[in-house]
Amino acid sequence: MYELSHDYFYKVTPLLKNGHPHPEVLSIIEHNNPGWIFSDHIDSPRTALIWSKGMQGFYLIGDHNNDDFMNELDDYLTKSIFPKLRELGMSYFEVSGHHNKWNMESLFASWEIQQWDQLVFKCRNLEAAASQGSSRNHPIRTINLRSQEWKDQVFTNRDFVDKHIKLFWDSYEDFYHKGYGYVAIDGSEIIGVCYSSFVAKETHAIGIETLPQHQKRGIGTYLASFVVKDIIENGFTAYWDCSLTNEASTKLALRLGFQQVHQYKCVGFVI
Repeated sequence: MYELSHDYFYKVTPLLKNGHPHPEVLSIIEHNNPGWIFSDHIDSPRTALIWSKGMQGFYLIGDHNNDDFMNELDDYLTKSIFPKLRELGMSYFEVSGHHNKWNMESLFASWEIQQWDQLVFKCRNLEAAASQGSSRNHPIRTINLRSQEWKDQVFTNRDFVDKHIKLFWDSYEDFYHKGYGYVAIDGSEIIGVCYSSFVAKETHAIGIETLPQHQKRGIGTYLASFVVKDIIENGFTAYWDCSLTNEASTKLALRLGFQQVHQYKCVGFVI
């Protein structure tokens, strides 16, 4: 197996046929978001393993019957990939398949795996998202992350936003150029953020977090309504991915006008 240089990421593009178009994967191949790509061949890969820095997880793409790749994967993980993860302070390996033909139980039989389902939603309808923002007199102030106000002013708890942008993007400038986002401000304190986490062709995936002590106040819904509006008004599709057990996230997506389009499995284990 080989780790591909950025100049060779495009080589794995043909492996995306007949699978779900995960923006987490596409964004790395297109050099929009940071990640690593490992494949069985540099010039003509049949199968590849892609790591998303933002998700802190992996995706298998391509030929699930590639015996050479499968037979080498366990050893390559142990000797090459796990040390890279540990250097980043990670102790958990998480992976999903680009299509549903991957036999994760067999592929990772030597590990004590956990499994769960993820739900995918998409939104192209502006009306529901706009109504969540414009029809409410929310007491919390919002600031556009692309605005000069955000760039110039000093806010308490700015690290809360910085950790999200630095995890999903190579730099703030890269995010300003390609993504959309808003923060919620209470006084001078940042208490919530919603932003484009991944950008791939016509799709923007959404990341969102509200400080625990400010949850259940409608802040996440309010912020997301602005982000979804910006995404759709600029000709993109809004994309939402959450675990099957995350009922709050699912309800928020539906409230904003998203529709479920896909469901897939993830596995993970301690390394």
